[in-house]
Amino acid sequence: MNGNAPAAMTANTQPPTDKRLIMLSALAIPVALLSTLSAKALLLLIAGITQLMFYGHWSFEWIAPGTSVRGAWVILIPAFGGGVIALMARFGSRAIIGHGIPEVMQQVLANRSRISPRVAILKPLSSAISIGTGGPYGAEGPVIATGSAIGSLIGQVVTVTAVERKTLLSAGAAAGMTAVFGCPVAATLLAVELLLFELNARSIVPVAIAAAIAQALRFSWGGPAALFPLSTSDIQSSPVSSAVAFALIGICAGILAVAANAAVHRSEHLFSRLPIHWMWSPVLGGLAVGLLGWIEPRIFGAGYDVIEALLRAEYPLAVIALVCSLKLLSWVLSLGSGTSGGTLAPMLIIGGGLGALVGAACNWIGGVEMSLGLAALAGMTAFFASGSRAVFASIVLAVEITQEAMVLWPVSIAAAAALGVAYLLSHRSIMSSPVEGRGLRVPMSFDADIFSQLSVGQVMEPPGNTIPGSMIVSKLAAAIADHDPTLSRRTSLLVTDDKGQLAGIITRSDLFTALQAGQAHVEISHIMTRELVCAFPDESLHAVIDRMHTLGIGRVPVVTRDNPQKLVGYLGRTAILAARQKHWSEQNHRERGWL
Repeated sequence: MNGNAPAAMTANTQPPTDKRLIMLSALAIPVALLSTLSAKALLLLIAGITQLMFYGHWSFEWIAPGTSVRGAWVILIPAFGGGVIALMARFGSRAIIGHGIPEVMQQVLANRSRISPRVAILKPLSSAISIGTGGPYGAEGPVIATGSAIGSLIGQVVTVTAVERKTLLSAGAAAGMTAVFGCPVAATLLAVELLLFELNARSIVPVAIAAAIAQALRFSWGGPAALFPLSTSDIQSSPVSSAVAFALIGICAGILAVAANAAVHRSEHLFSRLPIHWMWSPVLGGLAVGLLGWIEPRIFGAGYDVIEALLRAEYPLAVIALVCSLKLLSWVLSLGSGTSGGTLAPMLIIGGGLGALVGAACNWIGGVEMSLGLAALAGMTAFFASGSRAVFASIVLAVEITQEAMVLWPVSIAAAAALGVAYLLSHRSIMSSPVEGRGLRVPMSFDADIFSQLSVGQVMEPPGNTIPGSMIVSKLAAAIADHDPTLSRRTSLLVTDDKGQLAGIITRSDLFTALQAGQAHVEISHIMTRELVCAFPDESLHAVIDRMHTLGIGRVPVVTRDNPQKLVGYLGRTAILAARQKHWSEQNHRERGWL
């Protein structure tokens, strides 16, 4: 290439992708170890606080608060917990308020996946107090938030990109969820659907490694393979007779999930309108939970024993209706009042109760023989899928917590029906509503970057009319002033030499500067830009756009690789926007069919 030839510049400031994947996978190991240890510590702390508040002694043995003998005094225990959380939020950080996953989503979307050390400490502590004092939450939300914070902090210690930090954050979340539920695949999918918002090896491999390590540690501590086993008879239902019933469970669960989300927002609005300081809201919410728990003690705490009883069909239908409806009411009031805890366990209880009741109704109507345990599992999956919109994670979770592959088809039917109904009724979920309420937009799909899928040659415009370098400045200025359609359409024009080869580019700004400097009678070749930034037809459109953005230019000539002076195209903002419009049209434009 001679000295005047344009150069197709490239910008590659990042190390090769495979080396970054190895680094992230290596970092996922300590993230998994620390997240699993923190999950174990949090579970022990919840057990200790539960024993102290409901039974009057300190022990790390996990026990349900529903068997407490404190009588009416239990009404005050959740209120006390709400007061402590209010003090922590007032003098620590208000970021501890919430049910875990939405707060992590917010940090991913708005804060480049950065979580502060203060929140990393206060969030699990406040959640342990909330659940240990009878709050109707599960431990999985705080555990996910804690694991996410660990991954984020490690991602802030080392030098990584924001996307790589998001991967480490998601690895911690997956490890934490696995430590509680023993569901490495579902935890990986949950991270993909609610935190990563993408599907590629760079993200999935480190997250899957972290989840697998957490599962190995869980087994080493004696954790059961199936957290909530089903009996053999529960999974032997006829697909022909029960498929419609499972779909009906999903439809009811989808409607209930949308209604529950609306109820939570109404509850938040109610507490915000009270003529009291916001610190009193968690106390009042705790009093409401305490009163409901005094009526039905099984709504207190995480309720893992209730989930197991629902899957074993141990409760009469009247008890199921009472426990699950009061759990829903206490959960809505507690979330609205501004406390701290997780939503997965309450969603499983509420959905499980709904599934069992709908299954019993189908059995009563006739024409179907359905196990109430399997109906409860379908309801759990459907309510979680429609409430979180993490449909793949919810389906796999049902398989992993029961270790029964035969439940896959019924829970898939229920989850798909629930998701469809919920999507038609509302575009917001229980997980995304708190985030979008703060002005952020949560991705609803895994749309790939259309610019990375197209080459420059697919979208570039023809070179158009070029001008010779021997042209006089005043003549070009006059043609543009007269609105010559061949020259005035673009703000910059490509210049060729006497052999028709690309020699440079000239902009209207260059012309204006030359006229002001008294160069009206000089040739264009004397004022044009010779050192050009060019693109090749086979280059990724994304790579060229990134180059243009970095260098602050709005258009580039397109040349061939074997002859960088042979002009074959022109790439400007119009062509780039046309590529985006083409992608939108393919998704939304309806083409007339044969009929």
